[in-house]
Amino acid sequence: GVDGLVVEGSEGGGFKNGRDVSSFVLLPLVRSVTDKPIVAAGGMLCGRTMAAAFALGADAIQLGTRMVSAAESPVHANWKNAIVAAKETDTVFLNRHGPGPALRALRTEKTSRLELEPPANIMAEFGHALDLYFGGDMEASIALSGQVAGRIDAVRPVKEILDGIMAEYAGVAAGLAR
Repeated sequence: GVDGLVVEGSEGGGFKNGRDVSSFVLLPLVRSVTDKPIVAAGGMLCGRTMAAAFALGADAIQLGTRMVSAAESPVHANWKNAIVAAKETDTVFLNRHGPGPALRALRTEKTSRLELEPPANIMAEFGHALDLYFGGDMEASIALSGQVAGRIDAVRPVKEILDGIMAEYAGVAAGLAR
């Protein structure tokens, strides 16, 4: 058995199911068939998204792109700054029809090309991930990032991010209780 489930909608960055199902559909669907703890991922960013995830059946949230862009994240500043500069439409959903995994990534010259000219093997396009992660070459690999990149306005310390999430969540929850 399992202790819990991470349920990630297509909004999230990284490897995906090619069918592109959002967190708003997946979370209540999974909650309807299990009483195991659910961690919501994909589209999670702030207190408001946390409250929404809880309303949809999640017990916790996972922050992906938000933490990649955190001050303490070991990834290169170029990737963090690309996340901050992104609009909500600046990710691409690649390899929707396979073979291999589908994925969501930041829009770059490389990923724009891959979107227009799908490769036979998406995994062969990953190139040199370390050059992206730690060298800052945004074309060296595929910068896996979620749609929430369009809502991230600054590189911030983790404590500030988490404190902000909790404060906003408290306000949203209080408003919903009225």
